[in-house]
Amino acid sequence: MVQYWRAAGMTYLKYSTTCAELVRQALKEPIRSQVLNRAGYAMIKGEWESGKIVQRTLIEPTGSSSAPAVAK
Repeated sequence: MVQYWRAAGMTYLKYSTTCAELVRQALKEPIRSQVLNRAGYAMIKGEWESGKIVQRTLIEPTGSSSAPAVAK
């Protein structure tokens, strides 16, 4: 038995992203605006030396990054 997303020619990541977007669009206010506000993401890039983190950089969803913060 083939999964539906595979039969449609999609990757699982694309399928799950599409499902999440459709669920967010189906929500009614005020819950919809709350969910859309927290739907973003951010990543932290860390540089390591001798087993300890030396520098952390916050990577925003837009691709811009903040000033590096030195770890203690």
